[in-house]
Amino acid sequence: MSRRAEATFVVMVVLVSVGAAADSHFVPRLVGQDIYHAHRALKKLGLASRFEQVETDTATVPLFFVASQSPDSGAVVHSGDTVALRFNHPGMLRYWNASVIPVLGDFENTVSFYKVQKPPQPIAMEPAGYPPDLKQYSFSGSADVEALVDFDGAVLAARVVRSSGYEAADSSACASALRASFTPAEHYGQPVRVWFPLPYHFQFKEDKALPDPAKQGRDPTEPER
Repeated sequence: MSRRAEATFVVMVVLVSVGAAADSHFVPRLVGQDIYHAHRALKKLGLASRFEQVETDTATVPLFFVASQSPDSGAVVHSGDTVALRFNHPGMLRYWNASVIPVLGDFENTVSFYKVQKPPQPIAMEPAGYPPDLKQYSFSGSADVEALVDFDGAVLAARVVRSSGYEAADSSACASALRASFTPAEHYGQPVRVWFPLPYHFQFKEDKALPDPAKQGRDPTEPER
């Protein structure tokens, strides 16, 4: 190989190596950050976020803050890779939808529903489904939920503020709140996030199609009349 060809080959190898390195990133340290800004840091690097709630109460980590991450900081990843962010929320709502946009750590633009100048208005709402497992208890009751309405009216999260006393009913109420949509709230002409109160009621109803006791005790070999 001539010196000219050899030099061209070396340059090509260097270019390929630089291109491969441009796709690589060191995972930043995200533990201790709120999950909103941690998510933004990963997004800037072209990395995806996956959110997991910490099952045990880590009292040293504030609400909606990253308690641990995987892979850990300093690990080499590539664009498009996923980093798991495990966040802490003592007393977290019994229902958590992983597809909910995780901006819960950004409270800077959140205004109290009772103070906001122009509150959000419901566009699409649906009642909470009655949990079949609670029929055996003849359960009737209610659960008070709050939905976090985003700048565009989408619901980012839901939380229980007054429990029904049953996990299944609370989860059904939160699931319904997450599917709602609103017009966005405004405060001094600026869009803001608002926790919107939503009461849900559950009414027990007897099944109408009860089996006929006479037919239940009928001899199966006996012809029907």
